[in-house]
Amino acid sequence: MASRVFAVDLGAWSVKLVLASPGLRGAVLTQVIERLVPPGDETADIRARRVLAGLVDELRLRDETGYLGVYGDQVFTQVLEFGFKTLRRAELDKAVGGELEGVVPVDLEDMVYTFEPIPPTPLVAPLGEGEQARGRVAAPSDGMRVLTYAMRLDRAEALLTLARQAHFEARGLLACGGAAARLVERTPSLAKARMDGAVAVIDVGHDRTDIIVVSGGKAVFSRSVARGGRQVTDAIARQWKLAFEDAERAKHSDGFVASQAEPATNEAWAKIHQCTISELQPFARDIRQTLVACRARTGFAPIAALVIGGGARLRGMGSFLTEQLAIPAWRLTADDVTALAGPRIGGEAAAAMPIDSAALTVGMAYDCAGGRPQFDLRSGALAVRVDLSFLRSKAVPLIASMVTVAAFASGAAYASLYSLRKSEKILATRLQSESTEHYGSARTVEEILGEAEPGGSGASVSGGANPMPRMSAYDVMLEVSAHLPGAGSGSGKVTLDVEKLIIDDKQVTIEGLAKTSDEVELIQAELKKIDCFKEPTRGPTDTEGDRKRFRMQIPSTCMGEGK
Repeated sequence: MASRVFAVDLGAWSVKLVLASPGLRGAVLTQVIERLVPPGDETADIRARRVLAGLVDELRLRDETGYLGVYGDQVFTQVLEFGFKTLRRAELDKAVGGELEGVVPVDLEDMVYTFEPIPPTPLVAPLGEGEQARGRVAAPSDGMRVLTYAMRLDRAEALLTLARQAHFEARGLLACGGAAARLVERTPSLAKARMDGAVAVIDVGHDRTDIIVVSGGKAVFSRSVARGGRQVTDAIARQWKLAFEDAERAKHSDGFVASQAEPATNEAWAKIHQCTISELQPFARDIRQTLVACRARTGFAPIAALVIGGGARLRGMGSFLTEQLAIPAWRLTADDVTALAGPRIGGEAAAAMPIDSAALTVGMAYDCAGGRPQFDLRSGALAVRVDLSFLRSKAVPLIASMVTVAAFASGAAYASLYSLRKSEKILATRLQSESTEHYGSARTVEEILGEAEPGGSGASVSGGANPMPRMSAYDVMLEVSAHLPGAGSGSGKVTLDVEKLIIDDKQVTIEGLAKTSDEVELIQAELKKIDCFKEPTRGPTDTEGDRKRFRMQIPSTCMGEGK
């Protein structure tokens, strides 16, 4: 895993970059940076790319793993419903692609998409305090529902090219669903809300506002509305006839929206409220409609809302949305900021960082630091390219590691070879000494083993026989069995009962019963045919009933020193 990962939000007003360090116990944030995009006649992408390139070089991130966030009108968001409950990921991917081709105005081959199944719908979708149920509530599905993000392939390729021009390779293109889920699970003030029901994350940007509903640790609904801080700035510029930059500064310093919880305290604040409310009422209406659509499509109704982003800094925004949405809505608290920043940044340093406006980017950093972000639009052919480009970027350290491993392996092999040759010299010296002592002269291994083989000379220098037996006792028994009459010798069948067979290195003793004396003589004649048997010595033959008991002792050289 990389030593550092970073997430980037290329906004119309500012570029937000969050740097994190992955670890076994989870990611730890190290930096949260927001840089304004300078005004100009060039497109927002070009101006934002220059800012991002400066940040990458300043923080030395060219060789680190980076991710780009994609929001707003760049993506198509859909909730798809299927009749099955379980399906392998590969098969579900095909099903999602087929459905998206029918609802998204882009051909499948010109599209990239990502998806995640959403948790089952609660039996009764909870409503906020004082809220009236408007519209339908989706019933629990008999199958499964899936939240999808889709994007034009050419736009995805353009973003990847933009990242390369900013001096890094984007490992992924992340939709906001996974970032919102990570943000909700790490925000202390949402602990009770996420236990009791769904939570809405409202990211108020400059040109757009993203609303993501999170339940059970997963995004269940997502939508982007084309309203944000720019509309309020335009209203202020029109009201007081200011340049856009001056109106933006006035909004940040004196912007205000009143509510019953935070009313206007004088005529000046009331006048500001009258200016901002003209744009914020349609803004709140769009958010209400989004939450209603979420309930109608998925059955989830948020019981609380977290308001983040640069536009959330407007005075009174939390209280205003609480009244408009009929659910509690608030900005990040000081404890939330400290918890999101983590131990490396600390409370005082975290308060000085733009964590509130970059909160969704912080969630994205936590999402991608685990190595498998939830909604990555760099899929299909783009994923193959990123994997190959990632390997190319790591080619030098990989080659260096392979050379190091090969060097150590060569060293170990040489050490083993040296040890074997040393042992060989010791054994050769011992063989020369011991063979001289035993045979009277030095012998090689081949000479000693040749004498031990059946085809060897069989004699030592001193005239002794080959110490290795020509046959084992088992081999002798097989020979006896093969030559007994009736066992394939061709001498006719006899009635034979062998009661005792003793085999040693000098002789073979056989005791048994035969039907007649002629049969005993036939047995004796057949055993004489064994090469290593000498003339059998036959003992007295006794009569037991109608059978003859015999005993034979046969001198044998089968297990001794062969001639």
